[in-house]
Amino acid sequence: MVNLNNSGNVIMTNAPPLDFVPNVEMPNAPNLVRPNTVRQLRARAEFHARMANLEAKIKAEEKARETAIKNAAKQAEENARREAVNRSKAEATAAKAAARAKREKSNRNIAAAKKAAENAKKAAENAKKAAENAEKAKKAKKAAENAEKAKKAAENAEKAKKAAEKAKKAAENAKEAEKAAENAEKAKKAKKAQANALVRIVNKKWSNIKSSTMTRNQKKKMGKKIYYTAAPKLHPNRGGNTQAFQVFSNAYDKFKTYVNRN
Repeated sequence: MVNLNNSGNVIMTNAPPLDFVPNVEMPNAPNLVRPNTVRQLRARAEFHARMANLEAKIKAEEKARETAIKNAAKQAEENARREAVNRSKAEATAAKAAARAKREKSNRNIAAAKKAAENAKKAAENAKKAAENAEKAKKAKKAAENAEKAKKAAENAEKAKKAAEKAKKAAENAKEAEKAAENAEKAKKAKKAQANALVRIVNKKWSNIKSSTMTRNQKKKMGKKIYYTAAPKLHPNRGGNTQAFQVFSNAYDKFKTYVNRN
C-alpha cells in the first residue's frame, strides 16, 4: 500500500522484499504531481503559446511589409511607364500645334502651340519624377531583398552555431562515455581481483582446517561456515564474479570430499 504522510513523503507499507520481486506494482497510487508543479507546467505552456503567437505575428508583419514594398515598386514602374507615354503624346501634340501655328500663323494657333508646349514640359517633368520614384522603389525593393537575405544568413549562422554546440556537446558526451567505460572496466578488473583474493583467502582457511586436529564434524561445520560467509560475496546474482565463484565452488567440493574421506 502506498500513501502520503503530512510532509508529502511516500510511505510504503507491507512492501514486498525487492531482492526477490524486481518489479513492484503500486495499485491505487496517489497522484504525486503537486498543485504547484501543475501550475508551473500550465504557466510554462501559456508562456510558450504567447511566444509562438508573437513570433507568428512578427513574421506576418514582415511578410506584409515585404509585399507592400514589392507592390509599391511595381506601381511606381507602372506610373513611370504611363507618364512616359503621356510625355510622348504631349510632345507629339506640341509638335503638331507648333507646325500648324507656323503654317497658318494665327494667334489662336500660336496660343494653342504654346499651351501644348507647356503641357509637354509638364508631362516631361511628371515623367522625370515618376522615373525617379520608380528608381527609389526599385532600390527599396532591392534593400528589402538584401535584408531578407541577411536575415536568412543570420538564421543559418545561428543554426550552424547551434549545430556546432551540439557537436561539441556530443564530443564531450562521447569523451565522458569513453571515460566512464574505462572506469567501469577498471572497476570490473578491481572487482575480479578482489574476488580472486577472497577465493585465495578461503582456500587458505580450508587448507588450515584440513591440516588441523579438529574432528570430521568440526571440520565440516567450520568449512560450511566459511562457505556461507563467502558465497554471497562471490555469487553472480549478488554482483560477484562468475569465474571466481566457479573456482570457489570447486574448491569447496574438493574440501568436502577430503573431509568425508579422512
